[in-house]
Amino acid sequence: MKKSIIAITAVILLSSCKQTDNKSVADKIEVKKKDSTKVHNSVQTGQSDSDLIRLFTKNKNEVVHQLKSLPNKEAANALYEKYFEENGTLLQQIAGKETGVLDKFYNEDEADKKAVQLLGENLTEHQLRYWEIGEGYVEIEPLPDFYYTIFKNYVTDDYKDYLYLKSEENKSLYSADAGLAISFKDLGDRVISWENFMAKYPNSKLIPAVKEEYKNYQMDYLIGQDNTPTAERATDNIYIYPENIQEFDRFVKKYPKSPTVPLVNLFLENFKNEKISDLLRTKQDKL
Repeated sequence: MKKSIIAITAVILLSSCKQTDNKSVADKIEVKKKDSTKVHNSVQTGQSDSDLIRLFTKNKNEVVHQLKSLPNKEAANALYEKYFEENGTLLQQIAGKETGVLDKFYNEDEADKKAVQLLGENLTEHQLRYWEIGEGYVEIEPLPDFYYTIFKNYVTDDYKDYLYLKSEENKSLYSADAGLAISFKDLGDRVISWENFMAKYPNSKLIPAVKEEYKNYQMDYLIGQDNTPTAERATDNIYIYPENIQEFDRFVKKYPKSPTVPLVNLFLENFKNEKISDLLRTKQDKL
């Protein structure tokens, strides 16, 4: 399933939008294979694919109804956490049942294409979608604003803003095939969004998980990923790519008070150091 992104105290930001402890797609795929095997063994044989997808909508409707009778917003926060976790399990079950179709997602055979189309139509009816994560793998996940739409009028302000930010991020794939799928500019602005969130809600229960994901975003912004690095290291002449220097310059000028600026400066001064990642993480911990 989709890499939730980190969980609230190990739940809310589970790797899926989508995510984002920034493990390689290969690592994620290996976990996905193990989860699929586990799910196949756990799903009741008498429960069809359509039954599970309908159950997804049934659960959603029950949550929507339950929200209307909760005593306070903190209770809505707790319901979101519980519902998000339970949905993760159910979506694994759905994917496990639909492995035969998902594995043929890119096939050109007409029968396979028809099966993919029919499942896609069924998913759409239940606010679900295909999510291509790279290397020929496809997941099933809710629409980007699924949780935000359900909970925005019931949860506390920090949860509402959090769900909005995640709904925006989940509109596009973050990383695939060991490389960033968004621009460095977009990633820089994403870093700022989470800095603003943490400054606005310093005592939020979400802070520990948000901070962990934020640090991963910072590292990707500064160093990149294997197939989208910020510096050329294949030769003895190590240098930062001009487009990344331009982006760093934009970021520093636009957000001079950002806690990420000292990290940008540290990277610019030490990018040739083989232990630059360790230097950056040490600096992160001090900020």
